Amino acid sequence: MRRALLVLSLLAACAHAPARHPPPEVLATPAGSAQARAEWTSATIRLAKVAGMRGELERARTLLEDAVAQAQADGDAAGAARLQAELAVALGEEAFYTRTGVERGVAVASEARAAARSAGVRDAEARALHAEGFQRYGVLLWNDGKDFQVPRGLFEQARALHRDLGDRSGVAQETFFLGLTFEQEGKTEEAGERYREARALAEEIGDRSTLSYACRHLAGLAEARGDLDEALALQRRSLALREEIGFVRLVPFALIAVGDVERKRRTFDDARASYTRALAEAQRLGSGPALVWAQFGLGAVDEAQGRLDAALAHYESAREAAARLGSKSWVEETGAAAEKVRKRLREAGVTGELTNGG
Repeated sequence: MRRALLVLSLLAACAHAPARHPPPEVLATPAGSAQARAEWTSATIRLAKVAGMRGELERARTLLEDAVAQAQADGDAAGAARLQAELAVALGEEAFYTRTGVERGVAVASEARAAARSAGVRDAEARALHAEGFQRYGVLLWNDGKDFQVPRGLFEQARALHRDLGDRSGVAQETFFLGLTFEQEGKTEEAGERYREARALAEEIGDRSTLSYACRHLAGLAEARGDLDEALALQRRSLALREEIGFVRLVPFALIAVGDVERKRRTFDDARASYTRALAEAQRLGSGPALVWAQFGLGAVDEAQGRLDAALAHYESAREAAARLGSKSWVEETGAAAEKVRKRLREAGVTGELTNGG
């Protein structure tokens, strides 16, 4: 009886087991070769994006550099254009964090645009436009620029192409970046409109990457107008989204943003925990900008709690990290914080001497 039941259960399991399909037939026909090249291009781009999200920016770049060379050698104009556009994006992301290689990135983006137009690959043209826009945005941001019309124009062109192609994720992304250009010009109403539009579309289509960006910057606007509860909720959602999709490279910045709001709410233990975790992630990833602001945040918490020696050490570490990046404004901001603490320490020392009869 037991044997019969076992046989029946095995038969039932087999009946409900998913059918195993043989692998697709490999074709060496022109159509088959074109399909294989297209699949290889898509897979390579996906791998490079994963590497970039994980903070492996050099790996993403070299992967795409090799792939562009291979596609060009194979005479695959469309594939080469797509890969070159993604290479321009990767170069832009690397330049944004290292402040090096901007000239090459802009040149590659321009070459990718021309190649995409020649090959009639409009999605690659949109990516190349975005890449150039992001790199020009980064240069203006690093140099305290006030007029962001050039990158805004490039993001607008990219959005129009994505809209024509029916790429709603691309539309959401470019709408967000348009918001960034307005925010940097101090036009918070225009920025907020773009961020809300990007958030609504990203939520609708399930684009968690763009959604995390939109939440992050809507939180910044809420913080600026004093709504710290909304700001904290949005920052925590942005952090959760980035952790969900493995966007490791941006997790330290999300933690710093959460810590900033927690510090303003005077929940210092929570803020310290957020900054400490951000610092550990920044050190692991080798993220210079995140190192600056994680150290700065810890210094601010220590200063607020009267731990002036510790605060000074953190502010000095932040200043040194900013100097390595070559950011004059960041060096000035962190240096001013350190000097303020030095002054307090000097005053405390004088007070102590007078109290002890000195």
